[in-house]
Amino acid sequence: MLQSTTTQEDPTAENLLERLSDLESHPEEALIPYEEFSADEKIYYFTPGGFLYRKDPWSEEVCGFFCGFITDEVWHYRTVNRW
Repeated sequence: MLQSTTTQEDPTAENLLERLSDLESHPEEALIPYEEFSADEKIYYFTPGGFLYRKDPWSEEVCGFFCGFITDEVWHYRTVNRW
């Protein structure tokens, strides 16, 4: 279920995507579009559709660095079912 097209390695983002894609082991985690969260002293957020971005000081003008994405199935489970 993990989908990633990172252009620069980000082990934290890879771990986040892997953990969130594992619905069986981590069913309780919910996502809210554009809600920022920190992991390993980095700031991340998801856009609608499950696209993960990291906010870096140099990336403010482009709204963040694309890190990868989760599948539609995972996105809908973690968002729609949580409302």
